[in-house]
Amino acid sequence: MADLRDFGFATRRTVPHDFTTKIFAEIGLDRYVVATSVLGDVYLAWSAHGVSAVRLAGDEAAFEAWYRERFDCNCVPALEDDEIASAARAKLGGEDAEVPIDLRSCSDFEQRVLRKASEIGRGHARPYGWLARELGAPDAKRAVGNALASNPVPLLIPCHRVIRADNTSGNYVFGSEAKQRLLEREGLDFEALAAYSRRGFRYVGCERGWFCLPTCGDVLSELDDGAHFGLRDLDDAHAHGLRPCGICRPVAA
Repeated sequence: MADLRDFGFATRRTVPHDFTTKIFAEIGLDRYVVATSVLGDVYLAWSAHGVSAVRLAGDEAAFEAWYRERFDCNCVPALEDDEIASAARAKLGGEDAEVPIDLRSCSDFEQRVLRKASEIGRGHARPYGWLARELGAPDAKRAVGNALASNPVPLLIPCHRVIRADNTSGNYVFGSEAKQRLLEREGLDFEALAAYSRRGFRYVGCERGWFCLPTCGDVLSELDDGAHFGLRDLDDAHAHGLRPCGICRPVAA
């Protein structure tokens, strides 16, 4: 970096903000740093196109070997952050930052799955089947699960917000316990979900005229408050004259 500052001083020219990133791209190298996340330290890797990988920190050599196999590209430790890394570091720390993501290692279908998963907000969760139906492929639940399992940038693309139809957490690249911990941190109450399921309910209805999934924000906490009530199926919802929630779109589940 000192050399770049010297260059700018000597030539009276401003060094482009992405100069270093482009140089590394030209020589076929991506870079990574150690960043802090809610799950502890992670390796945060990026290319000229955006963040390419997030993995739990530990063995640098193992991470670099995994990266080389996954992306057919070498990844080396960075001496400093650039704009991409700074934005990703901020988002991992809980800030609302725009982060470019490099999904070139994913198939077209995987990219569609991951982009749809990115639409699920904090405090919400959706079943695998919901995601498949939203993509127009209702029979592709297994393929959706495989696409989420291959997510190269967990935490930045919140694949942990896709859960099983029985409202249990399901598998996750960092382990099911980490997945449940993330969801609980974001506001999901798995004990309440289990109790709700034991009562035979699938949806939550509201006297204001709509019904939604129990994982639609904090709606489950309002169950039995006089205005909200459990529903066993779509027929039950239709019998009450309820319309689907426009946020969670429960008929896609």
